Amino acid sequence: MNTLPRLMRRFQDEDLGPRPRIVVLGAPKLGNYVVLQPLLRGLRRKYPGARLTYVGSQRTKELERLNPWIDASLPLAEQGPAALPALAQWRRTMAARGQGDGVDLVINADGHSPHTAAWAQALAPRFVVGAAPIPTGNHPLQALALDPHWASPALVQRYSGWIASNSIRELHCRVAWVHTDFERVELPWEPAPPGLPPVLIAVNGERAAKLWPLEHWLALLERLRREMGLAAGAIGLIGGPPPAEPRQAGDRLERALLARGGLRDLRGRLSLPVLVGALARSRLCIAVDSGPLHLAAAAGCPTVALFGTDADGIGASPRDLWAPRAEHVWISHSRHRCNGCQQLRFENPACPLEPHACMDGLPPEAVWPLVQRAWQQGGQRS
Repeated sequence: MNTLPRLMRRFQDEDLGPRPRIVVLGAPKLGNYVVLQPLLRGLRRKYPGARLTYVGSQRTKELERLNPWIDASLPLAEQGPAALPALAQWRRTMAARGQGDGVDLVINADGHSPHTAAWAQALAPRFVVGAAPIPTGNHPLQALALDPHWASPALVQRYSGWIASNSIRELHCRVAWVHTDFERVELPWEPAPPGLPPVLIAVNGERAAKLWPLEHWLALLERLRREMGLAAGAIGLIGGPPPAEPRQAGDRLERALLARGGLRDLRGRLSLPVLVGALARSRLCIAVDSGPLHLAAAAGCPTVALFGTDADGIGASPRDLWAPRAEHVWISHSRHRCNGCQQLRFENPACPLEPHACMDGLPPEAVWPLVQRAWQQGGQRS
């Protein structure tokens, strides 16, 4: 009989010893990796003698390689359930090398993916945070780690006294008993080549429900050029490497903008550390809810975030959970309220309704004042 689940216990800030082995399970998404940086930094400072391994992604391995808070990374996240043998073999190899008595703590930071509970089991830690095949636990933070409603406005009330917000950066730290500056997100960077555009935009995302309409983009970019006196080539399009043929709505949007918007195409041409360096130098970034938005915020770039949510945070994305919280980030508000995505727990790729009212209800004239403020702040930076 397999007894591994009975060997694990829910973590409640027990003493892990002077040199614990800690594993953080990540996801194959750029934004997910960025928001985990306060947790990784906090773990390193709480356990300075730890051996900290991050189960990461091919997509983010350039940043993982330069991360000062982790000792090693395993780029297995894209493999999903197929990564089980590799994780079990890694654990056996560590034991054979005499590197401790095994894993002390696993923090499952991708608990919404069903396979990560089995990952935690394969690593056989003494303690676990988040999804794993053992009982929930009785402590409020143990319950919070498994609560499926992190995007709920009522989350702070339900866990009053344990959390101050439902920012995903704070929640990941709280459930792991890590205390740090939750909203300070730092990333390694490398120098960007000269001559890059001062304005960078990111229009694509994994969920079509979060995309801003083409005509809105064209109108905003035209006004930006006209009123800010931007020369040709002063606005660059950032994002992942483009496919040979557009497959999704975001791919088609990018192609149309390049054809009609006069943009410099920088997609996939800069490594992620260099892109962080470019954003740190840029005067302005405008982005939908996507990985590049989190890179821009972490780089300190004055950023306008296009969320199709109303003033209460109801709309296409779980805004209050994911949106960066910083003085150099301005968050848009849609004039239309729709909870269709929320009812589907944001698992719907495309908008469940026609027309796409939440993003249509964010007209360029509503975004423009945010662009002006970000542009002014960008001009004041050295």
